[in-house]
Amino acid sequence: TLTQLAETRDHESEGHMNRVGFFSAMIARQMNLDEKFCQDLEIFAPMHDIGKVGIPDGILHVPRELCREEFQVIKMHTQIGWQILKDKQTFEFAANIAYTHHEHWDGTGYPRHLKGENIPLAGRICAVADCYDSLRSVRSYRNKASHDQVMNWIKLSSGTLFDPNVVTATCAIESQLKELFDRTYTIDVE
Repeated sequence: TLTQLAETRDHESEGHMNRVGFFSAMIARQMNLDEKFCQDLEIFAPMHDIGKVGIPDGILHVPRELCREEFQVIKMHTQIGWQILKDKQTFEFAANIAYTHHEHWDGTGYPRHLKGENIPLAGRICAVADCYDSLRSVRSYRNKASHDQVMNWIKLSSGTLFDPNVVTATCAIESQLKELFDRTYTIDVE
């Protein structure tokens, strides 16, 4: 229900949140992580953008690239999501994902500039899954990228934006990611 609520606010990304959950779990399984962790990722990674419910429509739905000030507001979705989900025992896993899915391996991400393994593993995995789906999807301000373009960018970002181990696992299952995306993506914004 929370995921559906967030997706109603961001109509360009129908299915995005659920795909991020599926992709995150697929990556985690490739990394041979505990099955409970993988299942939790599939359930809770779709809530990574729940904080967008607190972003004004005038910024969330701008049909162009955001200016610096607007981007600062969009970045607040990580903290808003964390505020919504934290201190609720059932949603602690989701709260950490919402808070950390835009942190970068090299410390240049947001909101807290966490670095390396200081970023919770669920956030590091969700970051790659979110990137893959976002870049493959059309937005009102840009065209979608091909699978090969996105995978090349993810590989180039290994060790800077993304955890190298997560990138390695993603590369190992890239054909499955492509197949699931191609089968489930249906929205093209003109």
